[in-house]
Amino acid sequence: MNDMRVCDRDREAVVVRLGAAAGEGRLTLVEFEDRSGQAYVAKTYGELDALVADLPSVAHDHKAMVLDHRRMVLSLLALAGGVVWMPLFPYLDFGALPGAAGVVFGLLGLRANAHLLCRVLALLGLVGGSVGVALQVVWIIFQLVEG
Repeated sequence: MNDMRVCDRDREAVVVRLGAAAGEGRLTLVEFEDRSGQAYVAKTYGELDALVADLPSVAHDHKAMVLDHRRMVLSLLALAGGVVWMPLFPYLDFGALPGAAGVVFGLLGLRANAHLLCRVLALLGLVGGSVGVALQVVWIIFQLVEG
């Protein structure tokens, strides 16, 4: 099969796979551009297979996606911690605790996930938590100065 000729759809499938690998950090931008160019001029399956030989198989990529969905919990916890302090701030003596949880889970969520949605949720939790902690510090300083 290595000597069989490929069609445009086969070439495009390899370029999509290379793009996904570049997005995951498996290929540099230069490697992606080089391999994509080679894919578009490839004539046989053997030439296309050589371009992705050092990349994980599609089955391996699917397992990684499932793992990312499990790790989405970190991103959701970051978002909850980063946002929950807002309505509770006036009622908590130490309102920075949910904010600190948002920061910690946000950092863990950013580190654990490659999926864009998970990273965005973790980043929102991180930013919201940081604001919550900063406001708590300002509140404490204000109380010390006033009292």
